[in-house]
Amino acid sequence: MQPKQIACGGFHTAVVTDHGKVYTFGGGEHGQLGHGDKFNRVVPTLVQALDGEFISQITCGWSHTVVLTPRGICSFGNGEHGKLGHGTVKKLSTPQLIEKLKGHRVVSIASYNEHTAALVEPVHDSGAVWGAFGTNTVPVTTSFVRHMRDMVDNDEFSDIVFKVDGECVYAHRSILANRCEHFAAMFRSGMREAVEGEISIPHVSKAVFLLLMEYIYTDSVMIEVQFAVDLYILADLYGLGRLGTICVTVVKRNLNTENATAILQHAADEVCLVIKEIAMEFVINNFERISKTDGIRRVSHEVLLEILSNRP
Repeated sequence: MQPKQIACGGFHTAVVTDHGKVYTFGGGEHGQLGHGDKFNRVVPTLVQALDGEFISQITCGWSHTVVLTPRGICSFGNGEHGKLGHGTVKKLSTPQLIEKLKGHRVVSIASYNEHTAALVEPVHDSGAVWGAFGTNTVPVTTSFVRHMRDMVDNDEFSDIVFKVDGECVYAHRSILANRCEHFAAMFRSGMREAVEGEISIPHVSKAVFLLLMEYIYTDSVMIEVQFAVDLYILADLYGLGRLGTICVTVVKRNLNTENATAILQHAADEVCLVIKEIAMEFVINNFERISKTDGIRRVSHEVLLEILSNRP
């Protein structure tokens, strides 16, 4: 375990490790150490309230601390001037999620003596959060994206049909060929299915295939973490490296103690080694908490042995 980021306030210090854990020490008279009290700490002490969450960033003001978690921003310490963001000036001695920023994807946080700032990705008028790499959505423009998304699985002017899960998905050759070399090669090959205008896609759910189509049409896609493994595999099959990178980032941003074992098992079952490695590392680093969840009982004997053999 190595320090990844260090931040200092007026009289306290906070450290984030490469495992996403937070240690604080120094002056705690305002609750800025996050240990549920207002005592000082003379050695780095794990913030238990944040254990089990992967903290990606931390910042300190003079007498308060702010951390970036997968759920959003948590703050604690001196709330004077409203700098904790909870609508009050009360002091907090344990981390509390800033409700006002729920639903936003926070990119970066910063604090100074008496204020805090958060850089968030823009929000579309539909309510969807937009952003590049590291989020569930990737933008291009506004009206163009909306119009292109309307063309996904739209039979009007469609000239190719995919059979997925026994259902039809309508598409347009020119768009697919220009956006994906795999499809371009398929249409150039003169294969019977392409010529006849109907192509069967086995072993893929319609929901995941539609995500692939949405990305191809719009360069933008909202990915729920439960679809990330299957979409990564599909992106790899079709040579869409950027989409695969987005899937990986979605997993990293959304892994938690409740879903990590399910994602790990699914990645293992589908031989998705990249996401399996990410989920495995998370499970190992948070094994004490994960071992107490129902999810650990649902992993296979083989995966459980791999977890145990890789623990320090």
